[in-house]
Amino acid sequence: MNQSLSVLEMKAVFSGKKYTLSKRCSKHEGKYYYDLVDAGWNNVVIDESGWTITSAPPILFTRSKNMKEQVLPVPYDDLTILNKYYRFKNKADEILHMVDMVTKFIPDISHPIDIIYGEKGASKTTSMKKDRSIVDPAVRDVVSMPSSKADLALILSSNYMPCFDNIDNITPEKSDLLCMAATGGGFSKRTLYTDDDETILYFKEPVMLNGINVVATRADLLDRAILLELERIPPEERKEEQRIWRDFNSDKPKILGAIFTVLSKAMSLYEEVQLDRLGRMADFTRWGYAIAEAAGIGGEVFLDAYLNNQERANDEAVESNPIAVAVIKLMNRMDSWKGSINELLGTLQSIAEKENIDTFSRLWPKEPNVLSRRLNEVKSNLEQFGITYVIRHHSSAKIITIEKNANNQVQIVFIEEDLPTVEI
Repeated sequence: MNQSLSVLEMKAVFSGKKYTLSKRCSKHEGKYYYDLVDAGWNNVVIDESGWTITSAPPILFTRSKNMKEQVLPVPYDDLTILNKYYRFKNKADEILHMVDMVTKFIPDISHPIDIIYGEKGASKTTSMKKDRSIVDPAVRDVVSMPSSKADLALILSSNYMPCFDNIDNITPEKSDLLCMAATGGGFSKRTLYTDDDETILYFKEPVMLNGINVVATRADLLDRAILLELERIPPEERKEEQRIWRDFNSDKPKILGAIFTVLSKAMSLYEEVQLDRLGRMADFTRWGYAIAEAAGIGGEVFLDAYLNNQERANDEAVESNPIAVAVIKLMNRMDSWKGSINELLGTLQSIAEKENIDTFSRLWPKEPNVLSRRLNEVKSNLEQFGITYVIRHHSSAKIITIEKNANNQVQIVFIEEDLPTVEI
């Protein structure tokens, strides 16, 4: 029997037809397919003419033990039904959330990372569970951030929409993995019980994080994020959890129907959308505009909300980076500064002591060469504050000139002593 199985496996690997397995959502010949994870292998098919349910999709889906069956959607076209079950602090975040939830059913684009935050009692975990229930129902719907990179990579690769609950901080290594999950990437590790075989975990998924504060601190992660702030629920408006979920589950078929209807309409509008302004997540921006138009929100309303949200994320990136804060404090006192990198480190150290900036942070450089790297990490963030700097390489030291730029344009120029200026 084992020999027969081995022969069949060999034939499948080397001579059989290859199939690409999809997870929860997939695209095939211009149509989107959503796996309901039921016993009949039913899929929702969405195209420009509408949506329907089929039991014979042309693609294959893989299912994990953590996946749960989704309810059958019913025809509905009002996307604002979502807002009944969330309490965002401002209208812009409410709009972003509605549009963002529709984009999560588009598997072939880069998705921003949703960072939900708010004070205790703001229903952060419950709101995240609702989002997960709509997009990717799971037995274990929210998880804590794992301690190792390998475990994080496994969660990212095995869930369509992983949700990480109650985060306090994110290490640089995990932040890099989350960035890869947003735009696509992989994690390599040695295959168990082998010496040189490699197992590669690939992921490009919509990810959600929550915490009391904005849990992301690194500029590259915040650049790929949407910040959604919830407000605390007053005591007189609180409900029992059983009642919350009963009401939500009764409306979930309509919520899904509204999402699929809006997505179908957006598909017919997408090719016509041409934007002069694009956010960091360009595909998301264009699709979001089409979805907002299809939902009756207005594409420009969405675009303003998203770009303003990115400015908010930029402010968070600066506030969480002690070097960026110190440089801005320095330039608040003058129009330009010039000296060596070593002198700049001393100047920023002095400012940090006066302004109570945390120099014990792991982001605070202890050596001049590290300061150069830290400045590069917040280059685009300083650009938003109109700060430009030029580093000149001399035989004895690097000379840096920092200036305030009224036009909010940053030019970073590295000049070798004997070479002409090169703008990057």
